[in-house]
Amino acid sequence: MTIKQWGYERADCRGSFALSLFLDDMDRLIDHYTAQAVEEPEAVLFRAQAAANKLLQAYDKNARNTVAFSNQFIEVKSVIDAAGTLVLVPIFSSGLKQKLIELLKRSNDTSLH
Repeated sequence: MTIKQWGYERADCRGSFALSLFLDDMDRLIDHYTAQAVEEPEAVLFRAQAAANKLLQAYDKNARNTVAFSNQFIEVKSVIDAAGTLVLVPIFSSGLKQKLIELLKRSNDTSLH
């Protein structure tokens, strides 16, 4: 079985693409911990927060040609969805959120020709 590489480990982790890789990795992290949250919600929330902090630090250290991750943070919250299921949700700091919005705007402006 192969283990999927984290985005910050990739040679092309730079600039705006690093933000895309980061979002993919955050999704992977949240899915992983959400699947475990049913058994021990408080302990899993604590572990998910620690993992999110480490992921952000890894991107800050390894992503090139971007300052998007510098002095930023993520707060992982637990919520109950409409189906009554516990879900973990990452809340991004305002600086990181702004960089992600800029990335989204650029991707929306890109033509599909």
